[in-house]
Amino acid sequence: MIRLYIVSILSVAVILAACLPAGPPAQRPAAENLTAPAPVVQERYWPVIDDFSAAADVIRPGENVTLRWSVSGAASVTIDNGLGSLPASGSIEVSPQRTTRYTLTASGRKGVSTAWVTVEVVDRSTFMPDLVITGVTHISGLLYYTVKNIGAADAGPSETYVYDQSGMLRDTSWVDGLKAGEEKTLPFTNYDWEGFKIKICADGDGRVKEADSDNNCYIPTFGFKFSYDFSQYASRAGWRGSAGLIRYSDGDAATGNVRKLTGFVSADNHTYRSAIEMVAPGDAYSWIEGIFGDWQEQWQAGGYMLPLQLPYNARFTARVGLAREAGEGGSAAFLFGVRDDRGEVVWWPAVEAKGDGSLHDIEIDLSSFGGRKVMTVLRVEAGAQPGAHRALWIEPRISQ
Repeated sequence: MIRLYIVSILSVAVILAACLPAGPPAQRPAAENLTAPAPVVQERYWPVIDDFSAAADVIRPGENVTLRWSVSGAASVTIDNGLGSLPASGSIEVSPQRTTRYTLTASGRKGVSTAWVTVEVVDRSTFMPDLVITGVTHISGLLYYTVKNIGAADAGPSETYVYDQSGMLRDTSWVDGLKAGEEKTLPFTNYDWEGFKIKICADGDGRVKEADSDNNCYIPTFGFKFSYDFSQYASRAGWRGSAGLIRYSDGDAATGNVRKLTGFVSADNHTYRSAIEMVAPGDAYSWIEGIFGDWQEQWQAGGYMLPLQLPYNARFTARVGLAREAGEGGSAAFLFGVRDDRGEVVWWPAVEAKGDGSLHDIEIDLSSFGGRKVMTVLRVEAGAQPGAHRALWIEPRISQ
């Protein structure tokens, strides 16, 4: 899968002024110091990189790959590794001799945006398939499993095996074949699962020659193995907005406010267990965000937030929307971001909500951060219509 990573580069003056600089999406912060001075508020005019992608993320030595990009609002666009200045949109073929990260830089009047893609060059001798089990579900005793080819070459037909708690083979499932990067969800049809411990192995008979045959088997644990409830830590998060730092549940219309709701009733009369209500300042294009991590309680001294270690196969889920009083002209963008252990911030595409009371589902696969320590960010950006709109993150959670 090709992932688009966008990080903003602020001016040197802003970086020196605040550990947590403020600004529009292309200028989002990466630092954790939540006691910095109030951030500098800037206009919402910055280069936007709509797309920067490679036609393939893995190639053999000597092969070509096409880079494509589309940028708006930029005075100049460049790509490193000798590609130089380029038009605002287009494509170009490259032939890297080794694994290469290509960085696109878009410069405008109010800021600079960057994005990058990595093309991995793999030697022919390691250009092989690799089958793994990525998920298991059960419905009325019938087991379904998801098998994926994470290797760099297509895999031929194979069989998936399921073993019971004693290690006895109980059933097999035929897989027609998987292209590089492809996954399929298939059932075991002759095994009535009764809730005992099982093991599921891709390519159970070893007929596929793989890059790594030691990662074929998976022992599922049904139910949540890990759960991080953002609502639970809302009062501990670091809150700030376009008008400066915000104290939880103690803000106002000028600075913005945030609070936790329990027993929240939505516009469709459905009751949710919890929600985080974020109210940005009433100006057009204002914003508010909270930085979350692993809260460490300190006896008689409050506590502090450390990076949160994400488990493998983790997902972020939430429902988002604006309260009805925002009116049909009201709008806001909901964004989820992760600051990784290298200090880089990854933002997923925004989910736009209108002031009609409708809700939208967000589901983000965090498997690429499995085992890594990160800080997470919930952010809301108001639209063009002024007004302090109530933005709702309903039951935001990371779970495994």
